[in-house]
This record gives sequence, C-alpha cells and structure tokens, in this order.
Amino acid sequence: MKNIAEKMNACFSEETMALLHRIGGLSKSMGCKAYLIGGTVRDLLLGTENLDIDVVIEGDAIAFGEALARELHGTIISHKRFGTCTVTTPEHVKIDFATARRETYAKPAALPAVEFGSLKDDLIRRDFTVNAMAVGLVDHEFGQLIDFFDGVGDIAKKRIKALHDKSFIDDPTRILRAIRIEQRLGFSIEPHTALLMRRSIDKEIHKRLEEPRLRDEIILILKEKEPLRIIKRMDEFKALKIIQPHLKLNKRLHGIMHLIDEACVWYQNNSPRRRAIEKWLMYLMVLFADSSYDATLYFCNKFQLKRGERLRMISYKRNGRSILKILNSKLRILPSRIYRLLEPLSHEVTLLLMATSRSDIGKGRIMEFFHKYNGMRPSVRGDDIKALGVKAGPHFAKIVEKILYKKLDGVLKTKEEELEYAKKLANRRL
Repeated sequence: MKNIAEKMNACFSEETMALLHRIGGLSKSMGCKAYLIGGTVRDLLLGTENLDIDVVIEGDAIAFGEALARELHGTIISHKRFGTCTVTTPEHVKIDFATARRETYAKPAALPAVEFGSLKDDLIRRDFTVNAMAVGLVDHEFGQLIDFFDGVGDIAKKRIKALHDKSFIDDPTRILRAIRIEQRLGFSIEPHTALLMRRSIDKEIHKRLEEPRLRDEIILILKEKEPLRIIKRMDEFKALKIIQPHLKLNKRLHGIMHLIDEACVWYQNNSPRRRAIEKWLMYLMVLFADSSYDATLYFCNKFQLKRGERLRMISYKRNGRSILKILNSKLRILPSRIYRLLEPLSHEVTLLLMATSRSDIGKGRIMEFFHKYNGMRPSVRGDDIKALGVKAGPHFAKIVEKILYKKLDGVLKTKEEELEYAKKLANRRL
C-alpha cells in the first residue's frame, strides 16, 4: 500500500496538514476512522491544487463533525438525511464530512436509497476510478493510499473509466461530469465508458432526472476555465440535447464564445466601475441564441434558474437584437439614449451585446458606456431639489432623470447649471 504523505506535505499548507492530523486524532479517540477522499486524492496524485477537503467517516459523520466544531470553536451545517455535514473553522476553512455509505437505485436516474456502510461500499458507489480512492488519516495509516479499483493506474494512463456498466443509468449526470473532468485534466474517456455514455444518451435516461441536478452540472461546466472545449466534446457525444433538445454547436456560436472572453478581459482592464461577472451565464445565453423566446423561458423555469439569472436570460432574448441594431446604427445617437438603452441591463447582457456586435460603432458605444456613463449621477442631490419646494413623488424622480440626461449629453457641466435647470423644471410644476 502506497503512502503519499510527502505529496500531502507538498500540496497542502502547514495549517491544512495540522487540521488533517487533528481530524485523524479525534477520529481515533471517538473509535471511528477518517479518510481523505475523492477528487482531493486524485488531485494530490496529480500534484494539482485543490482547496476542497472531503472526508469520509466510517461511523457517524455528523456526530464527528459536531465534536470537531466544538474542539475548533467552528460552526457546522448538517444534513441528517444524507449523513453529511460541513464544518467551518474560525479561519474560514471548510471541511465536508460524509458517513461512509452504500447506495441502491430502485430505478434509472432515481435518487438512491442510502444506508451506512464501509469505506469500500462508499468508494464503489462513486463515478470514476480516478475519483474512487482514499487516504487514511488515523495514526500509522496517515497518508496510506487506498485504491481498490486501480485509480492510480488510470491516472497513469490518463483515462476516465466508469466503475461499473450501470453507472450512467443510475446517474446520468455522470455523463456531464465525465466530459468535464476529461477536458479539465487533459485525459481521455476510455472506449467502454464512452460506449456506456452514448447508450445512456441514446436512451435519453437524463430525461428522468430532476432538472436541478442537471442544472448544477451544466453550471459547473460553464464555470470551467475552458468551457468551450467541454461544450465541443459534449457536441461530439450528442450530449448537448441534455441542455436543450435541438441544441447544436455551430461556427457562429463557437466564435461568439471566444469573443465573450475578449469582452470580459476588456471589461476587467478598462471599466472603472467593474464588478464580478457571471461569465457562465453569458455562455448559457449564447447556447440559447438560436432558440425561441418560449424555449428559453421553458428552460429557465424547468431548470429552476434563480430569479436574477432567469431575468438576465430573458432580457437578452427579448431585447438584445433590437438594442444592438440601434447601437450599430451609423446615425448620431446621444449619450443619454445609449444610457437609457444600456443602464437597465445587467453587465452580463451588455458585455454579450459587445461581444456579438459586428460593428465597431456599436462596440465603441458600449465601451464608452462602461467608461463614462455607467453609474453616472447628477451632482445635485435630493435635498437640493427639495429646497426648491419640490415634494417627493413621481415628478421628483422625473426632474432628477432629466438633469441626468442633460448632464450625459454635455448640456449641463457644473452643479450650478444643474441647479438652475432644476429650478426651471420645478417652476413649471409650481
């Protein structure tokens, strides 16, 4: 049995190693066994950084987590139905604990029936051999690699291999996971596993899944460093229909995805009011570029996207083309109109318009919006306008809006000019 303690010391910080030793010590005192598990172990063997700490307990993981949280003065969130918990240390390090368990599937794609089991039971229920290894954390077993299914051999061969022939029948989300891990690691899905995947796709077993489970896997794919490679590989497997029945990756969509990356890099380097961008959502908008409004709305509802995500998807689908047509026009457009078009949109939608615009004029107007107009406000404040005798109400907001538009268009350049204009507007109402 191989000991990989040296690899652990090389990949983990001193604080993490001390925490793992503490977990091992506590498990011994509680009469149970603790193991580092899954993708964490795979990445240790590959020498790849992985900040996730996943631990399996042969015993009661929740009782163990509660004891550890007390000892560390940390916090715990438990899920009793699944025998899992997450402990967060005062230093904000998260450790996921799960009770070793076995699973049985009453029918394809159903949620499994779960009962407590051994470490081997827990490993054999996992998706691929490279994710079905463990490392002991107790005493003399610390650093001992446990590999029942030759995950080490498959890492050496750079291949993704399912643990059994019913793997993608039991859980079709593994199809997406196989492709994601394959592309991230630069591995290959071994031929028999690929055959099992194609059979599951052909039988459309994924249609029996609860959509949120598929949604989570789709989002993980779109959040990868190079999602386009994964999407292309999905297309090869005819697996894009898992997202949308008639979805196909064509050259145009392929090109837009590259342009999204360019637009986001420009934004991060140039926008003075930049914020975090949910780029994965922009990729999803592109995948639905050729789908109808109804099909897009159906997906958003069926896959239970969050309200903000759904609104951005629909906003792009409903308004994207018409706004871009105006922005691409060679006619003069006042800054205030550009502002009115773009300010209500999310940054994701606006950047996607920039990426999809074939006009330098349109791109330039969007760049100027981010540079100069986004978030602009009048210099006069509400109290200044109230002092003119204007009472709160819809007309109050209208005055502020008109001042802003004049400021955007360069008509009002100072606060004094804004106040003078505010007086005129106020007098018309008095």
